[in-house]
Amino acid sequence: MNITKRLIEKIRGFQKGDYIRVKTPYEGIFYGEVLGTEDWFNPLEERNERLARVRIRNSSEVVFVPLDDIRWEIKRTWRRKRK
Repeated sequence: MNITKRLIEKIRGFQKGDYIRVKTPYEGIFYGEVLGTEDWFNPLEERNERLARVRIRNSSEVVFVPLDDIRWEIKRTWRRKRK
């Protein structure tokens, strides 16, 4: 079941309103809500990257999280908000 869930996340991607758990290589773990995803050209590595704009829970800070980097473990925790 876990493998199926990971494949669905990879195909569908993260959408606005999803809640995710992010394990960073530096600061530890935080939870947040996805505000949107963006494609960005990284001039240092000269390649395109996908970034998710995440609002950290219990804070007003907004962070950009790289979705393609394998050092960052990102997985969906809750269902999307329904408005």
